[in-house]
Amino acid sequence: MPKNVLKTSLETNFHLLGIVSNNVDYKLAWQLNEAIKINLKRVEDHSIQFRNNSYLKTSKFECSTEYRLYTLLKNKLDDADGFVFLLPEIKNVDYLFLIDDDTENLEILNVKSTLSKINNVILVHQIDIAQLKSIENLFND
Repeated sequence: MPKNVLKTSLETNFHLLGIVSNNVDYKLAWQLNEAIKINLKRVEDHSIQFRNNSYLKTSKFECSTEYRLYTLLKNKLDDADGFVFLLPEIKNVDYLFLIDDDTENLEILNVKSTLSKINNVILVHQIDIAQLKSIENLFND
């Protein structure tokens, strides 16, 4: 019997930076605020439900300006069975920093360079969104 596959596409008009840091989430959010002059604030936790009815809940910080939305999500979560990842393809990343830019004139390399100078930020790298299989985990239902 033939198999039917439904393919969907998400709009990916945002930049995604992976941050490796041993800072706790609220401290990293504060440091991002200081470094790039934004005002990230803790909002309702980001949660997703998997097919096996298990849930994943992670901290979420947001800042909205006239033309940009900044979101900081924790990628690596400590679970009773070990670590669980929001984006399992990138297990080496502790935090995800999404920048949704309506102006399309954001210089992401400057942002990346600025973030890499923050204390206890070990690595900042741009993630190729097209290569992510679990990109829908970044969005709530």
